[in-house]
Amino acid sequence: MERRSASGLEVLGGLLIGALGGFALGMLLAPQSGRNTRSQLGENLGDMGLRASELAENVRGNTESLLNTTRTTIEEKLALLNEAVEAGRKAAAYKREELIEGEGNLGSPEA
Repeated sequence: MERRSASGLEVLGGLLIGALGGFALGMLLAPQSGRNTRSQLGENLGDMGLRASELAENVRGNTESLLNTTRTTIEEKLALLNEAVEAGRKAAAYKREELIEGEGNLGSPEA
């Protein structure tokens, strides 16, 4: 048996027929009048717009809070890093002085 792939027009036609059939069936089985359905859709769309605005505001606030927390953490870690680098420099300078003093003592009779 030969298999044939559906062309784009056949798929589009099938989708269109299915959509029209679903629409017709929905209209026949709708529990309320079209006026009530349209009113309810309008209210729901208004509620969805309000919820979307609230969600956007919450995301914006959370993002700002996260950025501030991250900025503070980075500043604290940089301060700790700077302190560690300075302590390392002091330790290196101290050790250098010890080595220089040690070299000077090598030539003395006490060593």
